[in-house]
Amino acid sequence: MSLHSIRVSLLALASAMILLACGGGESSSAPPPPVGGLSVVAGENQVTLSWTETPGVDYWIFSAQDKPTLNLSNWLTSTGSSYRLNVKSPFVITGLVNGTPYSFFLTGRFNKGPGGDATPTVTATPRLAGIEWTSGVNVNTGNHTGLSFGRYIDTATNTSLSTYLAVGNGGRMFKASTTDTWTAITPVLTTNLNGATFSFSKFMAAGDAGQIIYSSDTQTWNRATSGTVQNLNAIETNGSLAVAVGNNGTIITSKDGIAWTAATTVPTTAHLYGVSATVSGTWIAVGANGSILTSTDGAVWTAQTSNTSADLKAAGALLITVNNTTSFTYLAVGTNGTVLSSSDAITWTPRSANTTAHLNHLSSENQFVAVGANGTILTSSDGIAWTLRDSKTKTELRTVLRAEGRLLVADNLGNLLNSK
Repeated sequence: MSLHSIRVSLLALASAMILLACGGGESSSAPPPPVGGLSVVAGENQVTLSWTETPGVDYWIFSAQDKPTLNLSNWLTSTGSSYRLNVKSPFVITGLVNGTPYSFFLTGRFNKGPGGDATPTVTATPRLAGIEWTSGVNVNTGNHTGLSFGRYIDTATNTSLSTYLAVGNGGRMFKASTTDTWTAITPVLTTNLNGATFSFSKFMAAGDAGQIIYSSDTQTWNRATSGTVQNLNAIETNGSLAVAVGNNGTIITSKDGIAWTAATTVPTTAHLYGVSATVSGTWIAVGANGSILTSTDGAVWTAQTSNTSADLKAAGALLITVNNTTSFTYLAVGTNGTVLSSSDAITWTPRSANTTAHLNHLSSENQFVAVGANGTILTSSDGIAWTLRDSKTKTELRTVLRAEGRLLVADNLGNLLNSK
């Protein structure tokens, strides 16, 4: 018998045992389905399942691809069938494919006893975040918020922690494990912090007067020597190099977040407002009067012609596949609704996003998401065709972060918006 056949047989045996344990409600000792059944909310590459729990009941979730009639009888033979044991509400299932429907039902049992009747089957289709937006809490960072997300090892418990970081005016800092509850961090300086990132197993924040601080746990912070007194407006990393950009053409780099070095060739003295480590490996810095600089190593930069005098605030790139052909699309956004796209980061073409709002920041993972004045949120899969989303606010949106399958946006009052 082949190894594949053995694995299939073992899976079938394990699944059959699970089905036998489900019992289908044959025993009076089995719990009834949860009141209200099972609810599902689609997110980006994931779904969230919720139900009303009964104390003492162990819950099992069964799923398959696009099977609205899914039940205990046909689950095992359904495409993509899987199960999760001893789950708690709400339960998030990740690693799903956007655009593919998934069906789910749930059963319960007491103390490993027979399973009760299944809930009615529910079906949902994961999709990109950024379509629907909800208001969140206020993080009190002031009129400019830098956002970051990272995972680090807590030395006290030797566990991996996922943490969001928000920085802003007067050195204010806040952290959160979930985006609805934030805790203030004791400031280590009083200058404005304009951007944040995570790499080298540490959080880094950059701000006015050349200030850069770093921490491996968000509790103990140290100041780095940046070598500049210019305001630093943005900071970014590709995992092996961090780059911060600022006023008067300032660009500095670091391989550990602690020691910083000035870039060797920077052909501009314009204020630089944004920097991106793109998926192609090309760095892009943008700034005042249409400034666009590119680099392959963060040290030597080349000026590109943007054909615009608008201040550019952010840049990014997507890897796009069409008809089995893969290419990069680079993007820069800025004041008065300016959008520029490029296939090589050298030649730039103006695009219409059907807005004159100032665009302040950009996310470029899975799709382009631009945010700006008057509550403007725009999404695009190619940088050419744009869709205006309802942010449910008219405040100025300053920063957008993508993490954990969600988008998080901060406005000029420190209010947060969420989309999953």
